[in-house]
Amino acid sequence: MEMTVHVILSMATLFLMDRACAVPVQYSVMLDAGSSSTKLRVYSWPERSSTSSTLHITEKYFLRIKPPLSSFQENLELLPEYLLNLTSLAQSQVPYYSHNKTHIYLLATAGIRFLKEEKAKSLMDTVRRVLSDKRNHNFKYTERSVRILSGEEEGVFAWITANYHNGFFSSNRSLSKAVGVLEMGGGSTQITFVPDGPLLAHMFSLRIAGKIYNLYSHSYLNFGKDYMDRRIKEYLIQQNPSAKTILNPCSLENDNYNYDNGDTTVIFRGSSSPSECLSIISNFLRHSYDTCYPKPCAIGSIYQPSIGSDIFYATASFAFIAADLNATDATGRLDIVKLNQTAHDYCSKTIEEAYSVYRVPSAYGSSTCMMALYITELLTFSYGFPVNTDRIFSFQKVNGKSLDWPFGAVVYEAELMARDYPCGPIPLETNAAAGQSPTALLELLILLCFSTLCAFV
Repeated sequence: MEMTVHVILSMATLFLMDRACAVPVQYSVMLDAGSSSTKLRVYSWPERSSTSSTLHITEKYFLRIKPPLSSFQENLELLPEYLLNLTSLAQSQVPYYSHNKTHIYLLATAGIRFLKEEKAKSLMDTVRRVLSDKRNHNFKYTERSVRILSGEEEGVFAWITANYHNGFFSSNRSLSKAVGVLEMGGGSTQITFVPDGPLLAHMFSLRIAGKIYNLYSHSYLNFGKDYMDRRIKEYLIQQNPSAKTILNPCSLENDNYNYDNGDTTVIFRGSSSPSECLSIISNFLRHSYDTCYPKPCAIGSIYQPSIGSDIFYATASFAFIAADLNATDATGRLDIVKLNQTAHDYCSKTIEEAYSVYRVPSAYGSSTCMMALYITELLTFSYGFPVNTDRIFSFQKVNGKSLDWPFGAVVYEAELMARDYPCGPIPLETNAAAGQSPTALLELLILLCFSTLCAFV
């Protein structure tokens, strides 16, 4: 009889939790406000039974919209129409009955981080005013819905994405099997991983599927692809303050162009000199031994623990450059020695020869030269990878899925909001021992379920 009571109550619990507590499918709308565009993504996932289980999130819609959000900094009155177009598109991709349960996010990255503070504040305040107004859409808006991401958050979200797509969270793998992530954008570069030893600074803690992970994450502003190119040009101008024409060793010969420098225009001429270019880059990456604390340091006086024995995924510009110069094998494994040798060969050619041999379009010819030299130096001299390492894989996708950070951001936000089912388990053995009847227990179960459910509606 006692077993029968337990079976009946268990079945009733499952029935009530399925019907009263679970939402069959959840959605999230993500507006990734980047430096060149805003990318609209809509994600969906089935409700899970517990926060200790893994979310199974899929991207069901993607659209890139230009111009970028930052282009409205001088024309804020045009921004509402831009945003309402995005929310209208998003609403068409989410079932109407789920709109008021669907969180909307606009997360901005380096494109907004590099604006002057007052410009960025005015821009984001306008976004908040539009997206928080319920007359404009039916999605769920909170204080976390609109913000400028730190570079560290961007790195952590990319780490979540990479480890979700390679199956780490849905398996019982040891912590040593988590992959680190190296990311290179236009404005900044990030490194994120789980250290093997003690973590003395730059720790980012998060919870995924009921487990806590303590990550090292650091973002280097002004060390992204575009800003490194700009810094090299500005350095050359400082070294040649009165020159109208300047040789750029990081640009290929016959690649000549004008560069606006305040009130004057400088003509840069490529000189195809990889050793001189590398000397400039190394100067930007040098360690500051006197001010390095805690030790060891990567760039300047920025602490970084040892990279240990983790596998790393190198994404974004890392992957583009490695592919352009054929520096990876069939599995995507990056060969730093080959990348270094190829970079020096490539950077010694004219822009026409580079295209003829490597088929890199002329528009990216000189940038590929500079980046190949920069990446080699960054990975070895700064981050501490051995030049013959076999632990870096250069990927844009894993198992057919993009390694972009927005997926990880949705996972992170969903985990922050997650709670176990409101209808928690009742200690049936204790209640039965107290002599309560099955009917009373069932009535109590129903009462608890529905009263708790009401608190969530």
